[in-house]
Amino acid sequence: MTPTSDAARRVNEKIADDLQRDIEAEKYKAGEKLPAVRTIAEHFGVAPGTATKALQLLAQRGVVRPDSTRGYFVRAQPERQAPAEPSGEFTAIMQQIEAIRDHLARLDQRLQQVEQTRGSD
Repeated sequence: MTPTSDAARRVNEKIADDLQRDIEAEKYKAGEKLPAVRTIAEHFGVAPGTATKALQLLAQRGVVRPDSTRGYFVRAQPERQAPAEPSGEFTAIMQQIEAIRDHLARLDQRLQQVEQTRGSD
């Protein structure tokens, strides 16, 4: 990632964190509509797209729910998503990757030994 995209992501996260704190402090109550994207953008001094991404992050966190025509609304209770257990396929792939890493490490050691042997000739 470029430094710009990392910085932009941090801005999105900061805005989302600030809005979430406001929601937790009940500045915005359950069922209440959040301010418009443009209002949030002006408040934080960012582009509307950045404010939208922050709101989308809050939706991913389960703190707000989007309504495609009316905006974003505070959920009654934030939905807590339990971390997903890795699938069997994912676990198998990760085991294969680890085996490949081990094999490469052994090959690297063998290459170093060959180079040392040739260097001492």
